[in-house]
Amino acid sequence: MYNDEGLRSFYSSLTPALLGLTHIGVPFPVYEYLKGKFTGVALGKQGKDGKTNFGGILLAGCLSKICASSATYPHEFLRMRVQTQRILNDATSAAAAGSGSATSTQVRYQGVMNSVRTIYREEGCRAFYSGMGTNMVRAVPSSAMTLLTYELVNGFITRLREESIVHYGHDREEGERVD
Repeated sequence: MYNDEGLRSFYSSLTPALLGLTHIGVPFPVYEYLKGKFTGVALGKQGKDGKTNFGGILLAGCLSKICASSATYPHEFLRMRVQTQRILNDATSAAAAGSGSATSTQVRYQGVMNSVRTIYREEGCRAFYSGMGTNMVRAVPSSAMTLLTYELVNGFITRLREESIVHYGHDREEGERVD
């Protein structure tokens, strides 16, 4: 990479990757909002009876991931394109010349805005969402199960803490006596 494209090639997809941080910030607020709607449990609270509403949590997890992926998928596509942009220069002329292989490369995308313009001009707006269906099949169930696991572990820890307060008479973390 360094010999063909220089030091800059190691940082070619840094800007799209940094834009990808928005993908982290989108699903959690959406999840908490949807969880409240589907389960009736407010932010940071457990159900009254201590039971977990599996269906509501899974549905909220799926929908939040779908919203986040739909809103931020173009950056994933752009990052992938910039990272894999090495293309062969005129492979047919190299083969015709008898060398049998083309080894020269050219950089197709020069920066984020150039990449966006080039892809839009050559492939249209739909190109930015190509592969999103496959990504959803992989990411949505994974995200839903991660959030369900989080809720279960969080509920377990909360119950342990409450039992500890009842048993010992104080909250060990805060050091205050609870009567």
